[in-house]
Amino acid sequence: MLPLDGVRVLALEQYYAGNVGSLVLRRFGAEVIKVEMPGTGDAMRHIGPRDQGEGGRKRSLSELRVMLGKKSVAVDMASEAGREIIFRLVAACDVVWSNMKPSSLRKLGFTYEAFKQHNPEIIYTTLSGFGHDDLVPDGPMGDWVAFDIIAQGLAGLQFRVESEIDEPRYNGLALGDQVTALQAVIGTVMALYRRQREGGAQRVDVAMHDTMLFLNELSLSITGWSGKAPTRGRSGTSSPYGAFRSADGFVNIAVGGTPVWRRFAKAMCREDLIDDPRFQEARSRVANNAELEEIVTGWTLQHSTNEIIAILHKEGVPSAPVYTLPQVLESEQIAPRNMFFNVDDAVLGERQVLGNPIKMSDVPDVPLGDAPDLARDTREVFAELLGMDEARIAELAAAGVISVGDDQ
Repeated sequence: MLPLDGVRVLALEQYYAGNVGSLVLRRFGAEVIKVEMPGTGDAMRHIGPRDQGEGGRKRSLSELRVMLGKKSVAVDMASEAGREIIFRLVAACDVVWSNMKPSSLRKLGFTYEAFKQHNPEIIYTTLSGFGHDDLVPDGPMGDWVAFDIIAQGLAGLQFRVESEIDEPRYNGLALGDQVTALQAVIGTVMALYRRQREGGAQRVDVAMHDTMLFLNELSLSITGWSGKAPTRGRSGTSSPYGAFRSADGFVNIAVGGTPVWRRFAKAMCREDLIDDPRFQEARSRVANNAELEEIVTGWTLQHSTNEIIAILHKEGVPSAPVYTLPQVLESEQIAPRNMFFNVDDAVLGERQVLGNPIKMSDVPDVPLGDAPDLARDTREVFAELLGMDEARIAELAAAGVISVGDDQ
């Protein structure tokens, strides 16, 4: 039995944050009913590389990244009949999960109070750029449209990326989406646990901007404490701490704390640096980081990456190669941890997807199902959960309120 077996999630989701979070819930056993717009579906279906399979059918990389194991139903939520269907589905689910814009949800009448009228034990989880206003105020940016980079920039993260000029830089990672999704998953699971003990509904709200402030906590704390921001691309508490050029590539060295510093200086055969006033304490090493990095680079350039790692590991100093993306895919560390899988997709055949980083006893690492075509499960879900017969489903499809798999 999986941890979330028996939990049914109604996912009013689009783009990455909503999708990746509900994927985590699905990986641990939850049934995820993904609601999409008839005809077009989730925007994620059209983002990123797309390949064509047999019969001319197309599938995007994003569908395999974030939709595996979900059920897809298509409902025009802007229509009165569509909203009625959503409320009936709420009554049959444990969680409503949404990353739609706050004002769009309110306009549709999709509020915590409305959902509780249909299901007094519903868990309602929202993800958005700046939060909803039903738990705490949403601030002056509350209803701004926000993708990942918007939240990162407002949280100062673009001035943490290393740059030789005083301009913001994007790290290229969807941290705003991914970390927000994981925070929302944590909140949802805690709400389910509380409901199991005490009963009742629960509201969970996670803002991308709040999450990016949480992610940038160290730099913001140092800046607020000292009045000075940490050097871009460098740790604000440890040195040497970063990537150094070797004779044949790059190597990461992480000297965290004075005991590690002493072992590191010994590994370089530079015991004279251990009690040097410039480097004796972590604070002084950070203050004299440029000078210290010059010394370290002078040593690393004399050795290959593998030689450096062997020397440092012998002294208990954290170190590892810095991989390019192709090197990551070839790493011998991946296979033992089951971090990539081949899935047999109905459209594209065998393709590789990322595995589950959370390892648990009695929880398989394999993806739980394939990526659904748009509206593939409309008939099954509406018949099973809403008691709709084929005539009613056909009537709603003809009116454009819903779509079924064969009308796309």
